[in-house]
Amino acid sequence: MTVLLGVAHGSKDPESQEVVRDLLARTAALRPGLRTVDAYVDNASPSIRARLLELAREGVDDVVVLPLLLTPASHSKTDVAASVQAGRMDHPRMRLRYGRPLGPHPVLVDVLARRLTEAGVRADDPVVLVAGGALDPDANAAVASTARLLFEGRSWPSVDLAFASTARPSVTSALERLRAQGATRVSIARYFLGPGFLPRLVEKQARAVEGLEVVVSASLGASDGLAGLLAGRFDEVLLGDIRMNCDACLYRTPLPGREASVGAPQVPHTHPDDE
Repeated sequence: MTVLLGVAHGSKDPESQEVVRDLLARTAALRPGLRTVDAYVDNASPSIRARLLELAREGVDDVVVLPLLLTPASHSKTDVAASVQAGRMDHPRMRLRYGRPLGPHPVLVDVLARRLTEAGVRADDPVVLVAGGALDPDANAAVASTARLLFEGRSWPSVDLAFASTARPSVTSALERLRAQGATRVSIARYFLGPGFLPRLVEKQARAVEGLEVVVSASLGASDGLAGLLAGRFDEVLLGDIRMNCDACLYRTPLPGREASVGAPQVPHTHPDDE
């Protein structure tokens, strides 16, 4: 039996893990007989290492690991990838295959648009897509791609992007720029899988900007559409058709300010479960 191991970042907010488990359950329902389990890079249990050990003890010998991440950032390229490689060494009789992140993808864009509608976005609202932010330029570029896809074919006058941390522009600077251009109302699309510290921070940052009426959408959450996307990622692995985009990977291509990352060794993220 092949087990789908979905790996999310993890949050100290238990509702975030509930979204992950809901998404995996919906995915399993699309593939009768498929078993799905969860693991986390940080802030929640179990770790990838602990989950693989548990599966090995049960006699599971075939696992597909899928990163439940929205962009190809260092978590998917380094932390999870290195954990998969470590798992191969720890469990040589287990077949471990690794798929690609969820985004960018039109399904995610459709869910973002739906969440904005549910929050009360207006046709003339400028929209700001806000993600967590990463040190990896490729990941931030993927957010820019998603912002453009969110703009295409819709009535909003603009879709800008901002980041809650690590990368620029910040939520504050993006909103202040729109205010300076004459905007009095802005809708924020939170580009996160579930609730947690950063999604709450985005709302706090947005509401702190004076002179603007701000509408803030909910995070993506679990849905049948996202489950279909995840099932598709699973099928890619089974068919051996994993179309990973490495053209702008900071571990392969020297990017400004990140040249030292080319060829850098990949190590798993430190997780409290594994100490």
